[in-house]
Amino acid sequence: MGEIVSVAVTTTGSAGSATGTGTLTTPGGWIEWIRYVFHASAPATTDVTIAYADTPPGGTIHATTDTATSVTVFPRAGCVTAANAAITNSYTRWPAGEAFTVTVAQSDALTACVTVYAYVVRHQD
Repeated sequence: MGEIVSVAVTTTGSAGSATGTGTLTTPGGWIEWIRYVFHASAPATTDVTIAYADTPPGGTIHATTDTATSVTVFPRAGCVTAANAAITNSYTRWPAGEAFTVTVAQSDALTACVTVYAYVVRHQD
């Protein structure tokens, strides 16, 4: 079974440089997909970054740049060996179960500039 969680990020500031942040709280599991739904007035310069809120694990799991087109993505992490060498053509889902920070930049001041949905496949008992 899975669960859909979401956060709507409101931006403040001047046109083309407004920013905002939100927290996407996820249950334990793996992120299967992320859906970005932009406000109808969001400019095509809008950037959105989704990253772990805490370190470790840290790191960006997905980012969009210069777009206001709603889209669904299936972010994956590259796998590595015990020696930290990349394994060619090997990917896995990002682990969930903690907070992610959603950061919006280069937008206009908008309520719910972007709403981010994440489908989390829960851990099996």
